[in-house]
Amino acid sequence: MFQYLPLLACLLLAAPARAEQAQLQFYTEEYAPVSFLHNGIADGMASELVRALLQRLGETASIQVVPWSRGYHIVQNTPGTALFATIRNAEREPHFKWVGPIMLAQDAYYGLKGSGLKIDQPAQLHEVGPIAVPRNWFTYQELSAAGMPNLLGVTEPEQMFRMLRHGRVKLIVADNLSFYARGEAAQQVDSLGPEDVEVVYPYRSSEGYITFWPGTDDAVIRRWQAALDAMKADGSFSRIYQRWLPGAQEPR
Repeated sequence: MFQYLPLLACLLLAAPARAEQAQLQFYTEEYAPVSFLHNGIADGMASELVRALLQRLGETASIQVVPWSRGYHIVQNTPGTALFATIRNAEREPHFKWVGPIMLAQDAYYGLKGSGLKIDQPAQLHEVGPIAVPRNWFTYQELSAAGMPNLLGVTEPEQMFRMLRHGRVKLIVADNLSFYARGEAAQQVDSLGPEDVEVVYPYRSSEGYITFWPGTDDAVIRRWQAALDAMKADGSFSRIYQRWLPGAQEPR
């Protein structure tokens, strides 16, 4: 029997390490009211949803709010990590494994209410002066690649909203969900609400997902997707979504 004790000791020592590795690390960004940091804790619609999914699955994980580019890089390269809410498109498709959709955003060129701007075709957008977009958003990369000459890349979304409010730009590219932010989180959009802005020209609809490290086991993805589908079927997904985004169209 004693000859097996060293092997048993090694197994016991390895068990905590495996358990620690099995715990997911989630990353999200400051994107109120979908996700944001509140009193040192990740809050918002998507953060609440991820916690509800973890509870259903009987799993534990931590959620860390980081700059988007950092989280995006980490999850592409680090086992046991996930990121939300990631807009799904062909360019990003092979770099992650996907669970969702958990969010539907209507992207548009927004101006201040009563701006008087009239845009009927994309070419007219080139004549309105700088159009602000965070440079680490896919929207910026997409419009830049399309050759938009008056695109103004900013560092953070908050900077873009502040520039619009104070008249430093006439247009920004944002989604409708941003303007649902309330309370402390509204500081991230410089307290702009739906009553303060108007769609000058629509852009597109986008769906946000939970994305996992690309080497994640497919069984893990299936389990998470099934839990999300169950939440949509029993109405618990809708209750979370509408509490944060009242009246907003839900993802399929």
